[in-house]
Amino acid sequence: MKISFLIIAVMFTISLTFTFVGFIAFELSVEEMKKLLGSRNEGFAFNMIQGLDKHVENRLANFQELTNLDLIHEALIDSNTRFEKIPDIESYLKIKEKAIEFTEFGPSIEGQTNEVLTNVLRDIIEFYHEEYDFDVVEELFVTNAYGATVALASGKSDYIQNDEEWWQISKDTGKYFGKIQFNEDYDSQSIDFAFRINDADGNFIGVLRVLITLNDLIGPFTEESEIITIPGRSVLLLDETGNSIFSNNQIIVSNTVMPYFKNIVQGKDVGFFELVDNVDDLQLVSYAKSTGYRTFEGFDWTVIVEQNSSSVVQEFVELRNSILAVSISGMVASIIGGLLISSIVSSPLKRLTKVSRAISKGNFDVKIKKSRIDEIKTIGDAFEEMAKNLSKLIETEKKLAEAHVKIKDERLSAIGELAASMAHDMKNPLATIKSSAHILRKDIKKDEELTVVIKRMNRAIDRISHQIDDVLNYVRITPLEIKSTKVSDVLQSAKNSLDIPKKITIDIPDSEIKIKADIQKLEIVFINIFLNSIQAIGENKGKINCTISKQNSMASIEIQDSGPGIPDNIFPKIFESLITSKQKGTGLGLATCKNVIEQHHGTITAHNNPTRFTIILPLSLE
Repeated sequence: MKISFLIIAVMFTISLTFTFVGFIAFELSVEEMKKLLGSRNEGFAFNMIQGLDKHVENRLANFQELTNLDLIHEALIDSNTRFEKIPDIESYLKIKEKAIEFTEFGPSIEGQTNEVLTNVLRDIIEFYHEEYDFDVVEELFVTNAYGATVALASGKSDYIQNDEEWWQISKDTGKYFGKIQFNEDYDSQSIDFAFRINDADGNFIGVLRVLITLNDLIGPFTEESEIITIPGRSVLLLDETGNSIFSNNQIIVSNTVMPYFKNIVQGKDVGFFELVDNVDDLQLVSYAKSTGYRTFEGFDWTVIVEQNSSSVVQEFVELRNSILAVSISGMVASIIGGLLISSIVSSPLKRLTKVSRAISKGNFDVKIKKSRIDEIKTIGDAFEEMAKNLSKLIETEKKLAEAHVKIKDERLSAIGELAASMAHDMKNPLATIKSSAHILRKDIKKDEELTVVIKRMNRAIDRISHQIDDVLNYVRITPLEIKSTKVSDVLQSAKNSLDIPKKITIDIPDSEIKIKADIQKLEIVFINIFLNSIQAIGENKGKINCTISKQNSMASIEIQDSGPGIPDNIFPKIFESLITSKQKGTGLGLATCKNVIEQHHGTITAHNNPTRFTIILPLSLE
């Protein structure tokens, strides 16, 4: 066979193959584009539903914060006190329910409404209206513990509310979230919320109800949808049943379930799928379900981003035709040139590629075949030199690291043994001195000067003993004795073991949350933190607050004090050993706390201004 025939055959085969691969690449590109569009729109949908949940949570938090107002508490306590004196309260409420109906313009009826509180609530509503230039709140009122309306800032209401579902649920569970409803009185869509009101001791004293417009709740969502809406792409918001809440860039609450909603219900929280559309050929539907934000559990709403991909596919078709036309006309020259370049350049470059991969895997003993091309030969020599230098550098760094670790371990071990030995040897003399001081104090009668001296000795002995305990707790690592215990019990035990100044109070909540812990070691952690807080507050009047909560399978304990905070230059290093802001401290207390918490497979973090320590520990399943 002549070589010319062979070249023609090869060129024809390559040309045919190139064309076939081009069609396959086109189809694959279209599929990849669909995935890219779907994934990108997934991101849009997820960010929008997250933003919506965050906005609703912030709005609800603002209104729930009203339940802590002293003015509301005073008004409700006064109202409840008057109601307690009524002999037959049930009959009284039934009569009043039929006789009274409040409106926002109605006068005080028989002294039952609180005008001061009403005016404050109206100011809040007016503030929101001026801030956003539309009605945020349709109704806002407060009832006492008997369900009687105490203050009505907007809208209209019956006098007695204790027979309403929202009132009963918020009283029992703490809060109530309603559904979207159309209010003929206000000619708008809105959702009602209610929050239980407790006094300072946690006793139920009333309920706050607010009716928030749908326009406000999804306002940021509406603005974001306008940004991402382009020709061929639209945004929808569906409720928990699949009915439309928002579409065509406006709030439209419908009673028609979207046909593809069942696909979303059966799918993950975030995803996309393809629908066949007779008009646009195909349609991509990306969605993200509401998962809530912080304390807000979400409405079970879903954000939908619809994408008609026919325009994108058409661009690919035109590009494919152009590429094929150019490719066929330039095939002959490219094949000849490619063969020539491949024989001269590609082979040595492939060898260099293999060498670079070998070096990247740590194989520095490489030899490169010399190329006839000077530039590639220079690159090969540089690879060989680089491999030798890297080998030497890695070996040197390895030796330095090993030496550094060895020196550090030996130093810490020696310091630890010496510190433990000294601390142990000092305990017995200190105990003797303390016992002697105690005997002297018993023997003296009314020598005030000697009494002051002995008290000063005892304080010094206690301070030294505490510092010795810090050293021993830091250098002595013993196995944990894990038990299931209530967090509040360990906190209370730590509190009881301290001499707390009268001006300082430690507030520990009653909680049933249990953890797996070594009780004695965990008590040392809480004692250290309490002592630090007491010392930070000093002679001033102060308070130390403890909170206990659940975070998935972990317990979260927060301890916050009213002290001046930790100095900024020390704060980033407070968990390191020998770091302290106190002249008489060892700098080992918080380092010991960190070691103990990490032994429990937990974490401890600090926040400043105000000082707050957060400890995360595994929950007990017992």
